[in-house]
Amino acid sequence: MVKNFATGEVSFYVYCSDRDMDGTVLNVRHGSWQQYNESTLVYYASPEECRQNILQRLLDEIQPDVVFINGIFSRYFSIAPLLAKTNAKKILSVRGMLHAGALSQKSFKKKLFFSLFKLRSWHRLADFHATTEEEAQFIRNQFGDNVKIWVVPNFPKVIGYYEPLEKLMGKLKLLSIALISPMKNIKLVIEALMQSKGNIVYDIYGPVKDEAYWEECKALMASLPSNVQVNYKGSLEPEKVKETLSHYHVMVQPSKSENFGHSIFEALSAGMPVITSNFTPWNDLVKNKAGYNVSIENTDELVKSIDVFTAFDNDTYEHWTMQAYEYALNKVDVPAIRKGYENMFGTAQAVPTQTIK
Repeated sequence: MVKNFATGEVSFYVYCSDRDMDGTVLNVRHGSWQQYNESTLVYYASPEECRQNILQRLLDEIQPDVVFINGIFSRYFSIAPLLAKTNAKKILSVRGMLHAGALSQKSFKKKLFFSLFKLRSWHRLADFHATTEEEAQFIRNQFGDNVKIWVVPNFPKVIGYYEPLEKLMGKLKLLSIALISPMKNIKLVIEALMQSKGNIVYDIYGPVKDEAYWEECKALMASLPSNVQVNYKGSLEPEKVKETLSHYHVMVQPSKSENFGHSIFEALSAGMPVITSNFTPWNDLVKNKAGYNVSIENTDELVKSIDVFTAFDNDTYEHWTMQAYEYALNKVDVPAIRKGYENMFGTAQAVPTQTIK
């Protein structure tokens, strides 16, 4: 987002944790504003600084026009800014967290959370941001028809087509770039690989968010057949994504839900076919020869799609890479997305009624 607004148009102040999802302490200075680009400052808060009074002090200093809140469940980065005292317009971006697949994880705690949320009328403190009409309906299902919703897609990161990795029949290199959690369904991929044919390498990139789930994955990895090799590669820095993609044939990410799926789009925009679920914005993949959308109820369709790509020769594979690239470019309209954010932030003239694109 911050890279899609020219210097001087919008000033961004980003308040976030100084830790990654797996608890790793970032190599950053915390406790003060750090320059990210000409129009963006970032405040990396240590655990001791994740307090309401510090956030309130920062808001009093900045006097923002808009407070844009990413996510809904964080005590310090969702609820605290929602309850903070400010004259700024508040926008709560639910980020796929209201999808049925997401709500099924820790469902009892989330039901209690939303009961409290609605009891205290916190949903009346902000407009909502959805990235699709479907997500807008999830918001209405949870909070009623009278909430204000802006429907604006995520800004995509277009990698650009690269020379694809040579594809030999009977061999396949797969990767996932995702948080290690039940939502991303890495375990389903490993289960499918137990039945897959050919020589397959599957590398997993991303921080471990759920240790118990990752232990289940590792137990399955230990019993894989000799024709399959699975490796955990750890977290991947954003600037290394493009170079990393060039070493693989297919991204596999059968997520239980994605409101966008940035790594999926980045792969497609680089010309890499993708195997994913039916619960992302990236559907009709096989129709466009850009990949496969598979059921996540069992491994059958996932196994078949992996076997199809394993059997590809180089010419067939290259055709699919070009189709994946074209599919990605046809799916996004960056100027229209930018206009949507201008409307939502109030830098363009627009008055929200209920759902506004």
